Amino acid sequence: MARTPRERHEPIDLATAEVVLAGTQELLPVLRASAVRAGVDAARMRVVGVGDLPDPHEHADADLAVIAIRRPGDDPAFHRAQEAAELIAPLLAPNAVRIVITVSGVTRLAPKVERTLTSEVLHQIGVASARSGFKRPFRSMRTRLGTAGLRAAGVRVFRITI
Repeated sequence: MARTPRERHEPIDLATAEVVLAGTQELLPVLRASAVRAGVDAARMRVVGVGDLPDPHEHADADLAVIAIRRPGDDPAFHRAQEAAELIAPLLAPNAVRIVITVSGVTRLAPKVERTLTSEVLHQIGVASARSGFKRPFRSMRTRLGTAGLRAAGVRVFRITI
């Protein structure tokens, strides 16, 4: 059975793209700093707390959403991330790239972990924007080791669609 072609997003230019950052209050400063380090224009960045609902009459066409959730204990962070993605959906374009970061409750994001996390989010943006499987960015051994280190530290990065 053949797969239906999925609508791909054009490559995202972080300097000109509208970006929505959503997350729990303790992760938002880290997320904001990582976004600025990655080249996102601060004037085009919108920061929304998971507990803060955006105005229902407000609409925007953001190309990228990064959602950061801290998962305390047995709380299913994926469901919380899905709920957060649905809450910020009016701020996003229909085919926007949505990247979710879940952080274990005991993990402290040191600067080295933040840099590795930033490079992993940039990789996910590149993969989501790739025209085909052959044009996807390659993960070097160093990147794979960094991703394994993130997993060992209790940090997961994945993309979702709504």
